[in-house]
Amino acid sequence: MLRALSKYYDCLCRQKDSGLVPDGYSKVGVNYNLVLHSNGTIKEILPYTKAVLNGKKEKEVPRDEFFPFRNSVPGISAETIDHREKYLFGIEWDKKNEKLSATKNSLLAFEKCKEKNLSFLEGLSSPIIDAYKIFLQNWNPENELDNPFLTALGKKYGGAKFIVTSQEDPAAQRPLSREAQVKEKWENDWRNRPIPADAVLGQCSISGKYGQIARIHDNLTGISGGLATGVNIVCLKSPAFWSYGRRESYNSSVSQEIMEKYTKAFNYLTSVPAHKQMLDGMTLLFWAMTAESEKPYLQAFNTGAGFFSLPAEDPSEAERNERQSQEQALASVFSQLSQGKEADWKGFGIDQGTEFYILGVKPNSSRLAIKIFEHNSFGTIMDRIQQHHRDMQLSPADKQMPIWLISKALKSPIASKDPLPPDLSTKILQSILRGSPYPRFMLETAVRRAKTDQDDAAKKFYAVSRDRVRMIKACLTRMDLIKRSEFTMLNTQNTDGAYNCGRLFAVLEMIQQKALPGINTTIKDRFFSSACSTPYLVFPRLMKLSQSHFGKLDRGNAIFFEKIIQEIVSNLGDSFPKAMNMEKQGMFILGYYQQKEKMFETKSEGEKDNEPA
Repeated sequence: MLRALSKYYDCLCRQKDSGLVPDGYSKVGVNYNLVLHSNGTIKEILPYTKAVLNGKKEKEVPRDEFFPFRNSVPGISAETIDHREKYLFGIEWDKKNEKLSATKNSLLAFEKCKEKNLSFLEGLSSPIIDAYKIFLQNWNPENELDNPFLTALGKKYGGAKFIVTSQEDPAAQRPLSREAQVKEKWENDWRNRPIPADAVLGQCSISGKYGQIARIHDNLTGISGGLATGVNIVCLKSPAFWSYGRRESYNSSVSQEIMEKYTKAFNYLTSVPAHKQMLDGMTLLFWAMTAESEKPYLQAFNTGAGFFSLPAEDPSEAERNERQSQEQALASVFSQLSQGKEADWKGFGIDQGTEFYILGVKPNSSRLAIKIFEHNSFGTIMDRIQQHHRDMQLSPADKQMPIWLISKALKSPIASKDPLPPDLSTKILQSILRGSPYPRFMLETAVRRAKTDQDDAAKKFYAVSRDRVRMIKACLTRMDLIKRSEFTMLNTQNTDGAYNCGRLFAVLEMIQQKALPGINTTIKDRFFSSACSTPYLVFPRLMKLSQSHFGKLDRGNAIFFEKIIQEIVSNLGDSFPKAMNMEKQGMFILGYYQQKEKMFETKSEGEKDNEPA
């Protein structure tokens, strides 16, 4: 997993639209633009913000800029091309007295900023570089407490971030941090930065290269339920985990380079909505290993997977129209997949052979628990996802069943204290992505709930619901107990004893309802569970009971039901099954549902949807 993330970081560096922070840089939200005259004096301070939609209203937020890498260290420590007001001007905002103030700390911060930046810029020259150097040399914080440009900011000065530009800059106010000479010198210094004298060297367990081993791994952020400060995957703080004389994360033998790559890639994924989804408390991250744009892969996966809703965003009208157009085009591809045809992805800029990764994590104290890590070619993953949707269908008209809906269908509104396993969603997702049988718990629970739950017509709840039957059918298909494309409709030629017992039970129930209109308790309420488990003990009694019901039917209905019973009994053979295992009970429920659906097919679609199933 760490190798995949570090490799993905290299791909992101080659992508033009990734927005990844380049190596050796930090992204900072900037509030103001400090414009300097060529003589180093302040010309003006301008807002440096952008308008974004917040609901239906626009609000101004800081603009993002890349600065030389920021070190988060305690105490007074200046940065190359510093953006902080205390370091840039040597002045702080006094909240208590609501005025500008030059304190001991702020003066020390300015001196450190002045020393570090003049040293860094030595030998470099351009309009903005020269103006900035003169500014640092001539600026006296204690004499500038009444500076009109700073006092005009008021309390907004406190915590403000600045870029520095020059009126003489021909590149339309290009910030000092983006000046070509500054970038070249910084990147050269970053590449050739010395290894600390106390660094531990060794062979990296991920890349195999010899180099500096990371002692502490950077925090991973953006995980739902995790600590606000971040969590770790590699973390060995306790001496109990130290071995071979190595302390802390030296035991993992992950190089500093690989550590920085995988943590940056992970934090990038959690910060971009299109790469991130939530599934039953688990954070899912996914990415395509390509140097080209990932957008078509992510949109196809988010739209076609059907496991979850699309990322929550507030797109512009143009973006919404583009998404709608893309979804309509994708619909034709998913239609091809649902019919078992090879999908044509070429028009979407998608290479089916591209590696696609899916990582699921959950926080565990200050660490991350890896719940799922799957990768395959994008084409294979999409084929398996569409195979899952086909397996879950009883007819081509059935819509996709998200995993959250599968979990919901397995719960009983009555037995609310019967919780599902916390890892069920993870196991279902793994089955989908691997094309393997679904968790047995899924079949067992669907059958048990169908047998024991009681229908509640007032709440439109039915124990043998279409969703549960779809799950049962899918489980039996993945177990190779029924063939794919079978049982998408009533199969009157099938001779499976359990399936035909289910059909027969549905017919006997319908006969009772026709003979005794408005009856409160049917044979389903009293005998469904036992008929499903031990048909041999129950059906002789039910067949005898049905004879009295036949006498109350009109001649047309009597003949109609008699023919169906004769056809079913001929498929059953000489006797009813004595006892049925879980798989056979699933077949019983499938037969019951499809026979009942067949007998209601003459009703209007609106009536059919409200029928008990």
